[in-house]
Amino acid sequence: MEQNLLTAISSVGFPIVVTLYLLTSFQRSMDRFTDELGQLVKELHEQRRAC
Repeated sequence: MEQNLLTAISSVGFPIVVTLYLLTSFQRSMDRFTDELGQLVKELHEQRRAC
């Protein structure tokens, strides 16, 4: 019983760790993308007002 549990954790644990890492890095990328997009929108609004 205990061996089966350890085997299950070791085989499932690695994919969980990789998934959490990828989700975290994806979230950081999306945060940067959102910030850049917000800056672009502000610049476009400023250019419209200048014309």
